[in-house]
Amino acid sequence: MNIAELLDQNPDSEGIALVDRSKDPVERLTVTQIQNQVKAFAAALVNRGLAPGSRVGMLASNLSEYYVVMFGAPAAGMVFVPLNTRLPTTTLQYIVQDADLKLLITDPGHAGVLSDVPAITTGSEEWAHLMASAPVENFAEVDPSEVAIQIYTSGSTGRPKGVLLSHENVTFTVLEYGATLPGEIMVVSAPLYHKNASMGSKLAFASGGTVVLLPEFSARGYLEAIDEEQVTMCGGVPTMYALVTAELNESQRSYDLSSVQRVLIGSAPMTEALFDDVQALFPDAFVTNGYGTTEAVLEFGPHPDGLPRPKITLGYQHPKVELKLVDPENGAESNQGELWVRSKGVMTGYHDLPAVNADRLTDGWYHTGDLMSRDDDGWYFFVGRVDDMFVCAGENIYPDSVEQMLEQHPAVHQAVVVPVADALKGQLPAAFVRIESGAQMGVQELKQFALENGPAYAHPRHIWFVEEIPLASTAKVDRVGLVERAQELLLTQGHTT
Repeated sequence: MNIAELLDQNPDSEGIALVDRSKDPVERLTVTQIQNQVKAFAAALVNRGLAPGSRVGMLASNLSEYYVVMFGAPAAGMVFVPLNTRLPTTTLQYIVQDADLKLLITDPGHAGVLSDVPAITTGSEEWAHLMASAPVENFAEVDPSEVAIQIYTSGSTGRPKGVLLSHENVTFTVLEYGATLPGEIMVVSAPLYHKNASMGSKLAFASGGTVVLLPEFSARGYLEAIDEEQVTMCGGVPTMYALVTAELNESQRSYDLSSVQRVLIGSAPMTEALFDDVQALFPDAFVTNGYGTTEAVLEFGPHPDGLPRPKITLGYQHPKVELKLVDPENGAESNQGELWVRSKGVMTGYHDLPAVNADRLTDGWYHTGDLMSRDDDGWYFFVGRVDDMFVCAGENIYPDSVEQMLEQHPAVHQAVVVPVADALKGQLPAAFVRIESGAQMGVQELKQFALENGPAYAHPRHIWFVEEIPLASTAKVDRVGLVERAQELLLTQGHTT
């Protein structure tokens, strides 16, 4: 099945499938209109002489044309390559070369950023000519194992890794998830180069739903979209909901959020406090803590015995997925360890990285790098990242666990823990903390709370109160930037390492 055929799954061909709020006026497209544009773009690629398997890139902010390229390249038997708009030009140039892009589509805001690849800008005369092509009658027939998407994620050496996703990887995940999400009106605000946003869109399109697309995330824009479009399903990372909650507390405007029936929080750890905040924000909604990686998405589902779902669990093992927890030090299976996944949704591998493939893939098992625990009922819980762990005086510290403990304090809205170098103990935990609006707290008070509610070795030795937690390009916390900021603050304050 070609991933472009996911558009055919929508039973209402004349229903509104996309509301593009990046356009003025707002653009509303039916399933048929999207399909026609996808088929025209696919025909244009073939007419330009691009061979099957050619890489076609997209460097743009969120807009309707993104979906035309996302589905149109695979519809022609080619490979879609989304590019992160927040990457430096040198990194983008590396991706262009690594992927061997044959064509790049940009929006006007990113036109001319890359000059070493043929490029066409949306809205230009060349784009209009491209889209005037006679549509292909049928999507390209593909082997399910053929690569459909090559999406880049950060690499341990600083160079991005090209994750290869086949048609089967994507369609398996979408159809399994989509069966449980019929006809949702889904707001999408994360950048479409991120798998969270692109997969959510595919789920909505394939299940007869509607995508409400925002040009970018802002708390106010998010709330306005829910109110005005009567959104039924929201998705996002925890930081986004923290910002939404803060906006509601500070805004003088009221929003009608009663239409929301589902809220999926994922891509980063969540605390029970944030869960409660989100549930209070959407009292009629079913709130779940989701999980997925660029390399694999579908892992968890409801409990087969109908047991009530704990607040921050990731879920129970999905019946069509194999999971195991492996001790990173000795390789033994247990109820806590690194999550390994094997299913049809797991990537084909990393592009031209045989050594990394050998390290991260074993007999079809993908080593996620995520530490998890499993309780007696089979519920899975996130513990931390294998590579985020650091050692303080011989003790392993998992930042996420310390953050969750700090956020149990009623005055703490959000906490981020990072390591700082120390001559005596190697590394020490330091915390950036955002307190609740109107709350008052001192550093020593929070340190004492940490000592009373967690192991002494894990309590933050340095704490800084901040108004905002900086975000990286995917709306996740910018941990690398905070490590650098912590070292700068220590030098400024006269601490030596």
